[in-house]
Amino acid sequence: MTGLDWLSGRIRAHNRAAAWLAIVSFISGIALWGLAYFFFVLILLGLVTAAKGDQGPEIPLWIPRTAFGLAVILLVWGMADYLRSRYTRLTDRPIIGWHLFRDFLLLPVRLTFGSFANLGAIRRLDAGELERAWELLLMIQETGKVSVSALGLIESDEKRRLRLVSALQLCGIIDLHHVEEDWFYTVRSSEEGDLRKLLTDAGRE
Repeated sequence: MTGLDWLSGRIRAHNRAAAWLAIVSFISGIALWGLAYFFFVLILLGLVTAAKGDQGPEIPLWIPRTAFGLAVILLVWGMADYLRSRYTRLTDRPIIGWHLFRDFLLLPVRLTFGSFANLGAIRRLDAGELERAWELLLMIQETGKVSVSALGLIESDEKRRLRLVSALQLCGIIDLHHVEEDWFYTVRSSEEGDLRKLLTDAGRE
């Protein structure tokens, strides 16, 4: 098996996993939106019944409309939370706390966005891009660690370079590190053995 075959197989496996997760997230999101709407209706009906007594067999029309409005508010809240925190680094926080209540409420929104995020993680590289990605990977493997700017020696087109590097990252082959105001890439430790064996078999080392 050549290096290009190995890399192509990893990308295909990643794309299958991303597509599957997108489907699962989408279905789970729809189910949770239905549950959220159902609970909104139950809560509103319970409050009205507690205040005015039994309303009869028919639910007042304003209750489902209000429940739909609450779902829209939940969606807007989730969108604002996503835009505010998508570039925020993860921080340590207590396992138990009030943040769990917010996370629970926003779960339908996050699963919905998660389906689109998983679709966006799919990478399809043509033959030329696959060769370039393999060359970038070889450079990182042979050097040990390579700064972000140094990768421009192989691929000068920044947009294309980011596309290739992101494919390698999403497949779990390389990692990006930040040390002393510098960014550099390394081969993930779990992949070093397989990659070294592949290069040895091909007569590279």
